[in-house]
Amino acid sequence: MELARIPEVPARLVFMGGQSSTAQARVIERSAAWRRSQVMKDLLILLLLPVAIIPPHVWGLIVLGIAFVRAFNHNREYRTLLSLRGPCPKCGTEQEFSDVGRMASPHKVTCANCKWDLYLEVARASQAT
Repeated sequence: MELARIPEVPARLVFMGGQSSTAQARVIERSAAWRRSQVMKDLLILLLLPVAIIPPHVWGLIVLGIAFVRAFNHNREYRTLLSLRGPCPKCGTEQEFSDVGRMASPHKVTCANCKWDLYLEVARASQAT
């Protein structure tokens, strides 16, 4: 999926529950069908990898653990943050934030200049106007 095709949505960076600044974020809302397909893919790797490699018993347990952790994390991924840019509300530095991936609630990002933790607020697609 090309990043430029996903529209930017308004977001808010909040510092310590008070100061805030506006930012732009690219977020993908993940459907239940997408989460199920990712879980099935992870579990398929779980089933096929030990058969293809025939590892010792310890490796089998490691592959089993990794596959279950990946499946669990994909099942919790309701939103994915692809990009975030905006000024830090504390120091005012305009930047591209690198803390992208599965969005937590609240999603914590760190300013590259002042090193303070900021929290990202983005309205869900169903709540956006």
